[in-house]
Amino acid sequence: MKQVSDSQSVALFTGADRSTKVSKLTALASSVSLALGLGLIVPSVAFAESVEDFPSKPIRFVTPYPPGGSHSLHAGIITTVSEGVFGQPMISITRAGGGGVVGAAEVANAKADGYTLLFGDPTINSLRPQVEDLPFEVEDFIPVARINYSPAVFVVRADAPFGTMKEMVEFAKKNPDELVYSSDNLNGWTYTVFELLKVKTDTKMRGVEFGGGGPAVTQLLGGNTMAYAGDPSVVGDHVASGALKALCVTDTEAWPAMPDVKTCQELGYDVVFQFWRGVMVPKDTPAPIVSKLSEGFAKLVEDPGFVSLISKINSKIDFADHEQFSKLFAAEVDNMKAIADSTGK
Repeated sequence: MKQVSDSQSVALFTGADRSTKVSKLTALASSVSLALGLGLIVPSVAFAESVEDFPSKPIRFVTPYPPGGSHSLHAGIITTVSEGVFGQPMISITRAGGGGVVGAAEVANAKADGYTLLFGDPTINSLRPQVEDLPFEVEDFIPVARINYSPAVFVVRADAPFGTMKEMVEFAKKNPDELVYSSDNLNGWTYTVFELLKVKTDTKMRGVEFGGGGPAVTQLLGGNTMAYAGDPSVVGDHVASGALKALCVTDTEAWPAMPDVKTCQELGYDVVFQFWRGVMVPKDTPAPIVSKLSEGFAKLVEDPGFVSLISKINSKIDFADHEQFSKLFAAEVDNMKAIADSTGK
């Protein structure tokens, strides 16, 4: 096709036939507009060629939390295996800050072309945008695929003055605000879990926010706090080594990697909270790209290397594709608002 420079394009409209050319262009624009309205021209058809080639360059996989937590552990595994599935490298990028806000805002404002993904979760995507003034809304993201979910595990140091859930609750009742626990972020996952426990047991405990699961468990191990509720992938090895003791898990059944740890419900504490990890893209990302990404992640979670690595961090796979994840996410948005209301936050 012949290329026309800016100066030449101006010249096209500077002759005696200017009005004729403008009239023809106006008529053409009207015809195209009518065809689009009638569905005779489908915009996605023009996009189809690029969809076939997608991805044609590396994909940015943004984790909004600091290293050492469950997100960074899972992101490392995903990006290690992904090139064999997508045919392009997936670059793991940590954008910690504001309890996930910095990374999520970056993705929300990124070009909606499928090349910038957010490794999201229920607090940064469905809870906090509803109860805080954040630079993004729930609707600013499209769910692509849920990779898995995890419960929280209540843990304490091996030398804590309590060794069971009952003993910890009794300590909190007898010593209001003296039990200091590690938390991630305001309205974050572990923050919410402890808020639920306090509401259910009518106790007063004091949380200290450290910005993520990695720093939070480090503070517990260092003796600066007395308890924590963290992901099995973060606390599992410390429980196995004897440095921490697991009290109960916030799932409806025993966690496969920690089968001897009872659920909180089994011990009489109605605290259930399941923390999903999923891939989100900016709103307005073309549907064909969303579908192709979803299909890619469906293949990724079946990759033998991925399955092996996930099992080594005390985690598991519970995949949901774009359609399934979208329905789950929509229902959860309402549930997260209910949790915030019940805790008074």
